[in-house]
Amino acid sequence: MTVLHPTRRGPVTLVTGVGVWSATRLLARCAGRPRILSSAGMLAVLAIVVVWTALMWAGFALLFLPNMAGLSYSPSVSYGSLNFLDALYMSGMSLTTVGFGDIVGGTDTLRLITVIEAAAGFGLITAAITYILSIYPLTSELRSAARTVQTQADDPVRAAELVVLGGGSYLQSLQERLISVDEDTQRFPFLYYFRASDPSAALHTFIRGATMVCLQARWGISTDAAPYARVQGRELQLRLQHVIDHYAIGFLMRDPRCLRRPLDAADARHRWQRLTAAAGDWGVDRPGEDEADLDEFARFVGCCQTFLDDLAEQHLYPPAQLLPAASPP
Repeated sequence: MTVLHPTRRGPVTLVTGVGVWSATRLLARCAGRPRILSSAGMLAVLAIVVVWTALMWAGFALLFLPNMAGLSYSPSVSYGSLNFLDALYMSGMSLTTVGFGDIVGGTDTLRLITVIEAAAGFGLITAAITYILSIYPLTSELRSAARTVQTQADDPVRAAELVVLGGGSYLQSLQERLISVDEDTQRFPFLYYFRASDPSAALHTFIRGATMVCLQARWGISTDAAPYARVQGRELQLRLQHVIDHYAIGFLMRDPRCLRRPLDAADARHRWQRLTAAAGDWGVDRPGEDEADLDEFARFVGCCQTFLDDLAEQHLYPPAQLLPAASPP
């Protein structure tokens, strides 16, 4: 299911990934070395291949176990009482197609099971290689996407410049990157476990940078400076909300409604003012005066901030505020 279905996650794969991630994260926190968590993705992929192999190996052994008397044994090898270890041995030979020949199927049914297991073994190897070769290029694409928005993640001035000077095509391309990252993560959930050692290439940075651009387009830039900004910003806002909900449900194990904690009105107004001040002459006039816009701004920024805080905590990155009151020296 994990390899063949475009969106579904098999329960074994899900449990294995979460288990490896949780154990590695606990080790990283206890050791005080967050970089240890960067190995979680690689370990999770290795673990699931081992689990797939072990389950197939043991499953076919259980098919052989009640039919051990139907196997044909080489007279040159001394066997004692036949037990599960012998069934595992037979299953392992069939799965790996080693075929020493000291134990073979003595009935048509057992010979058929042996052939089926050998074919399944080839399929398992192919699936594992395909999965690995598919997921690693996507980690590079995610990190590349993060680096493209790194400069505006903490800089509303840079975000304003990109909205105005980059034009509608820039906002459209950012939406497409968000969709691509979201689809890739749904198709290959283990992407979430590949923590970047460099924070500038992290998923956290990508979401933060996209959020800053969205805020400038939706609330910071006036329609006189960029007539397309409000409409494109609204679309980007909806796309970001959709992506955040997916991550909250699938990886943070949270109800998205728990993220809907709006900022208080005073904090929202101050952040909005800092946003428009960063836009300079391109900024909207009198930010925060429209109560409906202020309420929507407070809800969206509150949701994004809560999600980013949770994501940073899960990936052991330092927290980062959207539009902080003052930049650190």
